[in-house]
Amino acid sequence: MARNDPRTYKGRKPSYTRAQFDKVVAMLNAGEGASAISADTGLTRQSILRIRQDRAGAEKALALWGL
Repeated sequence: MARNDPRTYKGRKPSYTRAQFDKVVAMLNAGEGASAISADTGLTRQSILRIRQDRAGAEKALALWGL
């Protein structure tokens, strides 16, 4: 199957939006902690830590889902 085929498995849809992702990245770059970012964005600490660990993968997941 082609990569852009709608039947291609994309994995689970990210639990965050593009705006939330951008805000998390900006706050991480500013040196904020996961708890503070979680309180500000409404995402779980685990989501913040996952984004911090693999920003490129998180960005790729958003792009794959068209978010």
